[in-house]
Amino acid sequence: MMRPRPRFLTWLCAVALLPLVSAVSAQSTRKPITQDVYDLWRTISGATLSPDGKWAAYTVSPVVGEGDLVLRATGGTTEYRQPRGYTGRAQLLAAADSAAQFSPQPAEFSADSRFVAFVRYPPKRDVEAARRTPSGPPVPQPRNSLGIVSVSDGSATWVQRVRSFRFARDGGRYLAYLLESDTAAAVSRLEPGSTLIVRELATGAEARIESVTSYLFDEGERVLAYTTAAADHAKDGAWIRELASGTVMALASGKGNYRSLALDRHGAQAAFVSDRDEPDAAVPRYALYYASLEAPKGSKTIAPAQKVVSAGTVGGSVVIADHGRVDFVRDGSALQFALAPAPRDTIPSDSLFDKAVYDLWHWQDTKLQPQQRIDAARDRNRTWAAVYQPAVNRWVRLGTDSLTDVTLADNGRIALALDSVEYAIAQTWGEGGSDAFLVDPTSGARTLVAKHLAFGATLSPSAKYVTFFADGRWQAHAVATGKKVDLTAGIKDVRFENELFDMPDARPSYGLGGWVKDDARVLVYDRFDVWEVDPAGVALPRNLTAGAGRQKGITYRVVNLGGEDRFLDPARPLIVRAFDNETKASGYAKASLGASSSPETLVMGPKNYGALQKARKAEQYLMTQQTYREFPDLWTGAAIASLARISNANPQENEYTRGDVELVSWYNDDGIRLQGLLYKPERFDPSKKYPMITYFYERLSDGLHNYLMPTGTNNVNPHVYSSLGYLVFEPDIVYTEGFPGPSAAKAIVPGVQSLIARGFVDPKRLGISGQSWGGYQTAYVITVTHMFAAAVPNATVVNMTSAYGGIRWGPGISRQWQYEHNQSRIGGSLWEYPERYIENSPLFKLDRVTTPVFFMADDADNAVPWYQGIEFYLAMRRLKKEAYLIVFNGDVHNPTKRANQKEIDKKMQEFFANKLLGAPAPEWMVHGIPYLDKGRDQLKKATTTGAEIPEESESPRPQLN
Repeated sequence: MMRPRPRFLTWLCAVALLPLVSAVSAQSTRKPITQDVYDLWRTISGATLSPDGKWAAYTVSPVVGEGDLVLRATGGTTEYRQPRGYTGRAQLLAAADSAAQFSPQPAEFSADSRFVAFVRYPPKRDVEAARRTPSGPPVPQPRNSLGIVSVSDGSATWVQRVRSFRFARDGGRYLAYLLESDTAAAVSRLEPGSTLIVRELATGAEARIESVTSYLFDEGERVLAYTTAAADHAKDGAWIRELASGTVMALASGKGNYRSLALDRHGAQAAFVSDRDEPDAAVPRYALYYASLEAPKGSKTIAPAQKVVSAGTVGGSVVIADHGRVDFVRDGSALQFALAPAPRDTIPSDSLFDKAVYDLWHWQDTKLQPQQRIDAARDRNRTWAAVYQPAVNRWVRLGTDSLTDVTLADNGRIALALDSVEYAIAQTWGEGGSDAFLVDPTSGARTLVAKHLAFGATLSPSAKYVTFFADGRWQAHAVATGKKVDLTAGIKDVRFENELFDMPDARPSYGLGGWVKDDARVLVYDRFDVWEVDPAGVALPRNLTAGAGRQKGITYRVVNLGGEDRFLDPARPLIVRAFDNETKASGYAKASLGASSSPETLVMGPKNYGALQKARKAEQYLMTQQTYREFPDLWTGAAIASLARISNANPQENEYTRGDVELVSWYNDDGIRLQGLLYKPERFDPSKKYPMITYFYERLSDGLHNYLMPTGTNNVNPHVYSSLGYLVFEPDIVYTEGFPGPSAAKAIVPGVQSLIARGFVDPKRLGISGQSWGGYQTAYVITVTHMFAAAVPNATVVNMTSAYGGIRWGPGISRQWQYEHNQSRIGGSLWEYPERYIENSPLFKLDRVTTPVFFMADDADNAVPWYQGIEFYLAMRRLKKEAYLIVFNGDVHNPTKRANQKEIDKKMQEFFANKLLGAPAPEWMVHGIPYLDKGRDQLKKATTTGAEIPEESESPRPQLN
C-alpha cells in the first residue's frame, strides 16, 4: 500500500505537470518525435560572464551541424552572433575517439571586458571532405581561424589559420595569437616555429614575431615570454618582450630546442628547459634554465637565464623531461619541474618478423598485461616531480616510481605525496589504497602521515594541514607538529560517511566544502548540513546551517564563487546550493562563516538550478534552470533571487510533443519506501490504459527536474518513448549486500504493480529495459517474473561466475573488484560465496523466462565482456526462447558511431512496437539477416531514402558501467 503523498509533493508534481502556457494552444498541432528531428535540438556550452558582468558569451550548437557564438548583454536585449563553424561533430567510425567527444573551446573575454576572442572551426563540408577520402590524393586538413569581437558594436575581425590565442589574465590591452605553420617539421624538431602576432586591441596595431613555438603573458600583462625555432639556428632561443616599450631581451639563444616555458604570476621570473648544450646529439638531453626578470641594480636590462639543473646532474638513468611540467608555485618561491626515465632503445618494426611474439603474465605483476598495454604510452612518458628553489639555488627530486602523485604547496615549503605501490596487486580485486607522506623540498626527507588510505589525502591551501577520511571520520595532520586531530569526534549522532552507500566497500565521505583564510577553519559535509571545524582541534565544531538541512531533508553544499581564490572569504556571504531530497526541488541560499543559522533562501522551487557563476569584478550572476519541459537556458541578474533569461536555444521545442513527469513512491518487498519517475505522453488520459516501459539503473529520481534532449541510442529516452504513446517508469533501487538481482526485483516489481493499481497501465503491455548494470538487472528480473511482454537488456552480464574472471578491456583491469567491492555487490570472492555468484546469475534461470528479448552486445565492448551476450544468446536459443542479438562490429559499450546509435534506437523501437503496440514484426524479426546478406539492408535504406553517410547524434545518457 502506498502512503499518502505529502502536500508539498502533491503541489510540486502538479506544477511539474503544468504545460508551458505557449504550448497549450499548440497541443493539437504538435508533431511526434522521430529520428529525423533529433538533430534539431541545440546545446549551450562554454557560458561565461565578462569580468565587468555586462556581457555573457556562450556557444550554441546543434547535435550535428554548425554552431554560433552568442554575445549577449546582461542588461537589455542587445545580442550579437558570429559563426563558430562545425561545432556539432558527427562520428563516422565505430569507437573512434570515443573517449573524447568534440567540444568547442570556450570564448574568452579580455580583462577589461571590451573584446571577446574565440576559435572559428572550418565548415562542416570541409571537415567531412577531409575525412571521407578512402582513395586518391589526401585532402588538406581545414584550419581554424580566430574571431575577435568588439563588444561596443559587435563588429568582428577575422584572422585565418590560427593555432592558438592568449589574453593576459589582468591585462586587456593585448591579444597574442600564433598562426599555423606552413613549414613541415624538421626531423630533429617536434614542432616548427610559426608567426606570433601581438595585437593592440584598441588600435589594431600588430607586431610580428617569427619562428615562435610557445608563448605566454604574465598575469599583469607586463611581459610576453616566447620561444623560437628558426631555420637560422642562431635565432633559436627563449625571449622576453617588455610590452610597454617593445624591448626584446634574450634569456638564452643558439641552436637547440627551447620548451616548457613558464612565468610566475607577477612576471618577475621565467624558466624553461633546453638541449642547447648538445643539440646535435642523437638523443639530446635537456637542462633547466631560470631567469630573474628584474634588472640588476644599476642596469636597464635583465641578466641572461642561468642553467640551474644540468643534464648530467640528475643521474644516468634519469633525464629532465622536455615536455614535462615546469611552473612556479603560487607565491613564486619555488619552481617545479619534471624528471623522466632516460629514453629506451626502440625495437625496429620488422625485427620480430620471424620471432615469437607473446605476452608473459607474471603472478606478481602490479598491473595486468592488458592494463600495461593500455597504459604503455603514459608509462613511456611518465615523469617524477622535482623542485628548484631560487633563493638557495638548490633542487630536490620529490617523486619516485612509488611516489607518483605529488602536490607541492603554494609556498613551496612542503609537498604531499601518495604511494600506492604496496597495494597495487590488491587493487586488482578492490582492496587498494595509498600511504600518504610529507616530503621536505629542501632535503627530500619523507614523513609518514597515514597508511592504507582508501580515499587518499589532500594538502590545505596554506599547507598547514593534511586532511584525510578514514573509518568514517575526517582527520587533520598538522604539518608543523605531526599532531593528528579527529575533526568530527566532537559531533555526536551525525555520520560523515555516505549514508546511502550500499556497496560492500569502505563508505566514502560527503566531502569538504573549502577552507577559510590561513587554514583557520575547514568546512565538512554530512548528508544534509555544512559544519565549520577547527583543524587544530581547539574550537568546538559549528553547524553553519544550524541543522536546517537534516530537519527539512535538504542537502546544502557550498558554491565557491571566488574564481581562482583558494580560500572562502569570511567577510562575504557563503552561497550554498540547496536540494530537497524528498521533492527534488532545488535552489540557492545564503549562510555565514563563523555563525550558526538556518540558511536564507535566495531562490528555491520545482526546478534544477545549477551552473552558478559570478563575474570576476562585478555583482552579476549567471546560472541555468531546467525542468523536464524547460531547456537549461541561461539566466542572469545582479542578484541570485532576481534573474532574467537571456538565451533561447531551442525555439522549435513547442512544435513537438513532450509529455509530463510525475514523482511517484511505493514500498519494496522489504518495506523500504522508494521513489521513481513516471513519464507520461502528452494529453495523458488516466481513464485509458497505456503500455509502459520500465527503465532503470540505480537511483534516477533525483533527475525529476532534468531536461531531456530527444535522442536515439541504446538507452530508453523518456521524451522519445512518451511521444510514441508509452508510459516510461524509472524506479529507484536499494540493494542488500550479496543479493543484487533479488534487490532489483524487490524494488522494480512492486513499483510496477503500484502503477498498475492506479488503473492506467495495461498489465499485458509491459516492457522492461536497461543498459549495462541496468541490462543485468533486466535479465535477472525476467527470470523471476512473467509480467513483462518484452525486454531489452543491453550490454548485460548474465553469468557472474565467468564475468568475475574477465577483463574490463577499456582500462585493461580485472573485473574482480566490481563483484567483491563495487557495483555488483556480491561482497566477496567467487571462492568465498560461490552460491551468491550462481544465485545472482540470470544464466542459470533462463529456463524460467517467458519474456521475448532483444539485446545488444558489441564485439569491442570496453566494459562488459561481449561473450556474456554470446552466453545469453546461446542459452536462449538452446532453450527455444525468443531472442534477438545485435552486435555492432568494432563498437564499444555505448555505441559511438552515429549510424550504430540510430540503428539500435530504431530496432528497440520496432521490437517494443511489435510486442507492446501490436505493430507488424519487421523483416529482421521474421527472417533475421543471414551473413551473406549483411549490409544489404543498409544499402537499401540509403538508396530508398537518398540519405548521405549517417551523422553523429548526441552522446548516450550518462551511465555508470
